[in-house]
Amino acid sequence: MTETTAKARIVVGVDGSDAGTAALVWAAGQAEASGAELDVVTVWLHDAMLDDASVSRTLEEARRVHVHELEKIVTAVTKDHAGVTARCSAPDGDPASVLTDRAKGATMLVVGSHGKGKLREVLAGSVSSACLRHATCPVAVIPPPAHTPETLLGRQVAELASGKI
Repeated sequence: MTETTAKARIVVGVDGSDAGTAALVWAAGQAEASGAELDVVTVWLHDAMLDDASVSRTLEEARRVHVHELEKIVTAVTKDHAGVTARCSAPDGDPASVLTDRAKGATMLVVGSHGKGKLREVLAGSVSSACLRHATCPVAVIPPPAHTPETLLGRQVAELASGKI
């Protein structure tokens, strides 16, 4: 009997914040070094008060907006990481629950230290804290680039944030 092994998978949560982008840059480096695939997820709620893409859009229209924005970021980040493959998705729901569920069986879950959004600004760090408590795999929490501007990661994230990439 031949045993097949699944390719290693790194789940990374991206929410449009600087820390979320830093998490993606860091995860792409880890994926390149280990040969893992990236499972890049942006989690959102279809609610005009909490999500700008939901204003005047159906659930599926808003999801397409989120996936398109995520694909642009992922393309910019992975272009310098040879052989890294990434799958993008935009499920709606509670970010911590969706990310920890998605990370079941993953090699690692990578999230930013603070999120972006009207409610998330008040609850800064709540998603990363919940992921640390509930994930069944190792979790890496990456700070925003302002904390690491002199490093390669900090410069890459700063370039992405400024639109230079």
